[in-house]
Amino acid sequence: MLAEIQCDKFALKHRTIQFNPGLNTVLGSTGGSNAIGKSTFLWIIDYAYGGESYYSLTDDIKKEIGPHTIYFTFVFKGQPHYFYRSTDNPKIVYRCDKDHHFITKLTVDEYRSFLFQEYIVDLPSLKFHEITERFFRIYGRENTLEKYPQLVRPREHDERAVDFLMKLFGQYKILAAIKRMEEEFGIKSSQFKSRQRQKVDTEKIEMNQKTIKSLKKRLQNLMKNSEEAQLAIFGFDTQTFERIATVQKELNSFIRKRNRLQSQVNAVKSNIAVTDFETTSEFNSLVHFFPNTNIKAFEEIEHFHNRIREILGEEMNQEVERLQQIIDQYDKEINRLSQKIQETGLAKEMSERVLSQCVNVSKSIDKLQEETDELIHQKELQDSRFVAEQTIEKLLQQQTEKLEKIQEDINLRMKIINGVVTEQQETAPFLQITPEKEIIFETPGNTSEGTAFKSLVVYDLSLLELCPIPALIHDSNILKRIGDVHLEHILERYQSSKRQVFIAFDKADSTTQNAQKALEDTAVLRLSDGNELFGHSWSKFESNE
Repeated sequence: MLAEIQCDKFALKHRTIQFNPGLNTVLGSTGGSNAIGKSTFLWIIDYAYGGESYYSLTDDIKKEIGPHTIYFTFVFKGQPHYFYRSTDNPKIVYRCDKDHHFITKLTVDEYRSFLFQEYIVDLPSLKFHEITERFFRIYGRENTLEKYPQLVRPREHDERAVDFLMKLFGQYKILAAIKRMEEEFGIKSSQFKSRQRQKVDTEKIEMNQKTIKSLKKRLQNLMKNSEEAQLAIFGFDTQTFERIATVQKELNSFIRKRNRLQSQVNAVKSNIAVTDFETTSEFNSLVHFFPNTNIKAFEEIEHFHNRIREILGEEMNQEVERLQQIIDQYDKEINRLSQKIQETGLAKEMSERVLSQCVNVSKSIDKLQEETDELIHQKELQDSRFVAEQTIEKLLQQQTEKLEKIQEDINLRMKIINGVVTEQQETAPFLQITPEKEIIFETPGNTSEGTAFKSLVVYDLSLLELCPIPALIHDSNILKRIGDVHLEHILERYQSSKRQVFIAFDKADSTTQNAQKALEDTAVLRLSDGNELFGHSWSKFESNE
């Protein structure tokens, strides 16, 4: 709980303000004077809870008071925690000891996380300030509209307010699952039912696949080396083919003969090479090991061998020359026959036609394959969408059921609290949340201003009792519009709360005796003309007070 706030800029008698566990009242004077600091002090409480609007809300405090430091103490499980924030560096919260000596500094987010943990909010889907900004209703903040207590500002969409309620009641998992589905398909869940579904033509996929198979077979036939098959495909007559085939057969025969002769020439040439042995050095080495060897006999034998190699070499050269002449004749005949075939133009025409046909067939295959792949992809998406739509329909149904339970719990608690506040004399406010996340909040049969503000307070008290809201702030512009009898019971409910409630109120003597006593007993700060928060007043700083 918030235990204490201190500031050296406050008037001397207000330098230290200590708080109660339940209701804490900032009480104005009987005359209902404004510009004395009631709402300002509520903003300071918000500042102690990590709010950022104090000191930036208006230029009057900057001009009249200037930079200053707010010290505040929280107590959790009997252990005090001391902090301070300086208005010239509001993004930092300083931890200190009880004598205000600096210990360490925290960012505002780190400080809020500390409060989030100590208040045991235990809602990881929410941040601390997302809760306080909705239930700290201070003049100047846009959440004080009595007909829209769920909205943090008038321009907020109902859907966002409903999502907040679901998170506050611990139903974030359903929201997260629906959001994942929406992001995956790029469409809001509310549009799934109205979206037209286009079915993929599965027969077209099958027909394309058969055509592709046929075209691939044709392409294989085109690329085969059978001239006869290609001639038949392109419509050449048999006589033309026979003439060309005869020439081609003769050409192939010459090529084979020529290749055989060339192989013979290569073999002869390889045998012609005579190795020039260095016999003298080898014979000298032999004498070294065998001194009595007859070297001369060896030399005569080697001379004989050399003479034989010379004779054979001459004969082989003659054979190579003879074979080369025949090869040259074959080359001439091969060139003649090749020229003859080329002059017919058939080879070129066949090549061009085959190439053209292959290109056209390949293009057709590629086009059909691309179309088929896209159809298959669309079919896969269609199947996955169908599964996703079934999943999201179940999630939306679960969400509707959870919302019905939430509104049932809130309405039941509002009925109980309203029965106490109105002594069972008036209809309770009613909350309705549609499956489309539209909010209807009204008090059936009663549209008066006093009832509307009373219903707002009843709504807040209901959520304060149902959810882990750290504290509640209601400014005087809310409470002063509520009837005296109703206010008396509301104050009693504030006092019995397990969480702290901070209110601002003036004209206490105009209420019932019991309400006046409750306000006096819970007053932590009394302000009036000449007894302002900062010791002096400036022109109508807060017109609602």
